[in-house]
Amino acid sequence: MNFREAYQDDLRNAFFDEDEFAGKHTIDGKECTVILTEVKSEGARKYYGRSQSTFNQKEMAVNRVIYVVYVRKEDIQRKLTTNAMINLDGKKYFIQDVKLHEGVYTLAIGIHTV
Repeated sequence: MNFREAYQDDLRNAFFDEDEFAGKHTIDGKECTVILTEVKSEGARKYYGRSQSTFNQKEMAVNRVIYVVYVRKEDIQRKLTTNAMINLDGKKYFIQDVKLHEGVYTLAIGIHTV
């Protein structure tokens, strides 16, 4: 087994192991094994003060949640790009950053709620 084969084997059997790190989630209507981590959650006062012009000033609260999602390229049905929308478990998120390395997408996705 060469290094690349060993790496792919580790991805399947260790990193994306559902008993350890990964879980089943639906991305764009397809069930995939992904790793989902919550990076940051900001409340209304912290975020609203910095972006007043972006949101309706009559609104009382804006919350922002950012997740990092690791998913295998083979599980995704399309090319993912920054500022595209992705449907994760029935909710729409903006892709804020996307990296593809050795067959694994690393996505920073976010949602803004009022």
